Amino acid sequence: MVQKSAVNKDKVLILAGPTGVGKTEIALSIYDILKCEIISADSMQIYRECNVGTAKLNNELLKKYPHHIVNIKSIEEEYSTAEFKKNTESLIIEINQKGFLPIIVGGTSLYIESLIFPYEFANCPKQNEYRDYLNNFLKTNGKEELYNILYEIDNSILNYISVNDTKKIIRLLEIYHYTNKKPSELQCVNKKACNSPYDYFIIFLNKDRELLYDSINRRVDDMVNNGLIQEAKLIYDKQKELNRPLQVASAIGYKEFFNYFEGNDSLENCINLVKQHSRNYAKRQITWFKRYSDNIAFLEYKTNEDKEKILSFIKEKYYNFIKK
Repeated sequence: MVQKSAVNKDKVLILAGPTGVGKTEIALSIYDILKCEIISADSMQIYRECNVGTAKLNNELLKKYPHHIVNIKSIEEEYSTAEFKKNTESLIIEINQKGFLPIIVGGTSLYIESLIFPYEFANCPKQNEYRDYLNNFLKTNGKEELYNILYEIDNSILNYISVNDTKKIIRLLEIYHYTNKKPSELQCVNKKACNSPYDYFIIFLNKDRELLYDSINRRVDDMVNNGLIQEAKLIYDKQKELNRPLQVASAIGYKEFFNYFEGNDSLENCINLVKQHSRNYAKRQITWFKRYSDNIAFLEYKTNEDKEKILSFIKEKYYNFIKK
């Protein structure tokens, strides 16, 4: 059985970092040396039809390195932070009871934070009528005005949200509309004061900004060569067919091509937008985790030597789980 802490908390290792930094490579190496199971915290790898744009492992590798919460939804369906939290909490208990270490891998910061800290608004139901109003407001007035509504309500939480992240802004406004409480009042903003239900540790991978951005740009080029545009077209066509917005259609790497499909932009410009938005997203991911000071290690991952140092660090911290 897994050895729990003095307060009987289940252990969890979290592998985080900006998009394109190499989390998957490290996760697979951890799997090879520890008694562990991998839980994906990527909000888009849940979709069976989205493979290239989400940098998902191919089927052969998924068989060798099984991942929980991957390929569980169709692009016609939605998946919430509350669902992720509920599903992952059950998985963590099961994995610990088997004597294995759960490893949460991914870049969806809200998923990770809702899991390891008290997050009351994860259970807030959707306010469909109000959401429709906000979406219409967005179409009429633009994203900056939508951003300003939340700014007037709760400017502290906007330090970690981009004006371009309209989906998240709308969700937070829904929460305020339902609870009449600021989102920052319903989540644990002061991480030191939070009482996590888990004995957790975060490994946050990073690299020099120039190297990271170059890696992201090359990654996008590889995705385009491997079918990214075809995946985006599938989502675009399905959204048109159903005549309603799809959750997956808001993902970076897909939405940028919609203007191209409609004849309103060039393919080259759309590809450049994917790169730009991916770089911006990586910056927000780094900013988000810089708020943490406890139970986290910020580790550089640029070379094979760095990789060996990261794995040695993890082996030392979780030596009880090393395969004999």
